[in-house]
Amino acid sequence: YTYREAEIKHSRLAMLAAAGWIMAELWDTSIAEALGLPSVIEANGGRDPSILNGGLGLISPFYWTFVVALTAAIELRGEYVKNVAKEADKTWMLSGSWIPGDLGFDPLGLYTTLGGSDRRAKYLMETAELKNGRLAMTAVVVFVLEEFLSGKPVVQLTPLFFKPFPQVVEELMMGADPLYQQI
Repeated sequence: YTYREAEIKHSRLAMLAAAGWIMAELWDTSIAEALGLPSVIEANGGRDPSILNGGLGLISPFYWTFVVALTAAIELRGEYVKNVAKEADKTWMLSGSWIPGDLGFDPLGLYTTLGGSDRRAKYLMETAELKNGRLAMTAVVVFVLEEFLSGKPVVQLTPLFFKPFPQVVEELMMGADPLYQQI
């Protein structure tokens, strides 16, 4: 259960990172301009700050303090929920009364709405979350390596994935050479 809980935590973090990486490269400059702040992405050559890309020093220490405090609060909440569930049911591993990664936080009701009350349906939702998390972990590693090796932002390297689909089709159709030419 310890490894499963660690995997689900890393999966959730990676899903946020995969989405956040792209959103930062696409919208950081316009949001920073609207708020009258300097753009961290622009200051880092259009790339997200990371250990390999550099630029971590451009991030405010107040932001890092907030992130660490929020992470600690979430971890403490998770430990509290887990301990309460374990105390209530000493056979929690056999009965499945506590599920690794369950913080009791589902504001949109996706787990119960899409998963239903059936245990099998909930298991499928948990499996889907893990599989998407594993894919997100891979994606983040690829993002980091792409930017480090090429020196270019991910959205510039693979623009096909980060534009509206009709725009991509239009660019492909209008930019392609004609199949036939009239003589």
